[in-house]
Amino acid sequence: MRYLFLSLFAVFLFQIPNEKDFINYHQEYNNIEDLIVEEKFEEAEVLLNALLISYSPPFAKDYVIAAEICLLNNNNEQATYWIKESIKKGVKVQCLKDIDVFRDKLNNSDWSRLESDLMSLQTAYLSSIRIGLSKTIHRNYQKEQLSKKAKNYKGIVYSNFKKIKELLNENTYPGENLIGIDNSDDASKIDDCSFDNSKITVTLLHYTHPIYELTEEKLIEFIKKGSLHPREFAQIYTFEKNRISKLYKTSIKTGLIKSDYNFKFPFEKRKSDSQRVNKDRSNFGICSLETDRKKTEIEEKYGIKLKFGYK
Repeated sequence: MRYLFLSLFAVFLFQIPNEKDFINYHQEYNNIEDLIVEEKFEEAEVLLNALLISYSPPFAKDYVIAAEICLLNNNNEQATYWIKESIKKGVKVQCLKDIDVFRDKLNNSDWSRLESDLMSLQTAYLSSIRIGLSKTIHRNYQKEQLSKKAKNYKGIVYSNFKKIKELLNENTYPGENLIGIDNSDDASKIDDCSFDNSKITVTLLHYTHPIYELTEEKLIEFIKKGSLHPREFAQIYTFEKNRISKLYKTSIKTGLIKSDYNFKFPFEKRKSDSQRVNKDRSNFGICSLETDRKKTEIEEKYGIKLKFGYK
């Protein structure tokens, strides 16, 4: 009865207007992450199911995590549904098989049934993205990675950034909803199983002053639209604020971001108290430092994966 009540409440809770604001989505998702690290998996499943149905987010990892939580609750039928949805977002079956909970909870028959639907699920994925643009950006990423120690590395990074900026000038961010998740079939240097968009993020990490040039306001609008994940933004912001890229050493460009957020992401050099950091994180839809720290323990205890790439 309690489970039924939670389900009905969740459906009501996530009734949203036609114009979706994905910062709200991420903030609700953070509440669910809190439940997960507190091991309240039943409540987490109900709320996550309702949230995904309400928003239909483009982020492949969220569907994978939903499937994991369903499996922990022995709800294999719902887990299978989310697995199929994740494949429709570009997730490869082998990546799921590498995660303990999927190996432990699904038998050979389960995998066989999934693989019998594989072609139609993959076709649905490919029809939802701009394949030509995705392949071009993967190719640009590969070229950038192979040139890291070459003299023309800066020129390649700047060229890749220019192409990204051209898309933004057309009011388009090349996120998962447009070009899909990373695919090693199109760039051998990329990781299939991070369910990420590092083919774009990496260029923005190493270009000098990307947020200043693209404008923070425009990038935040893309977060709200669901094109850019807030954790990706936070990582890019951290790199720019702390001038992490080696290209800053030879750059003559100037330009400082006026805002002063501190997300305490990797490579953050500035000091800030946890209360301030958690406030900045919450405003963007990023979970608290405490929840992030607990994820590793929960991953190891239950054989699940909660952290993926830059997300």
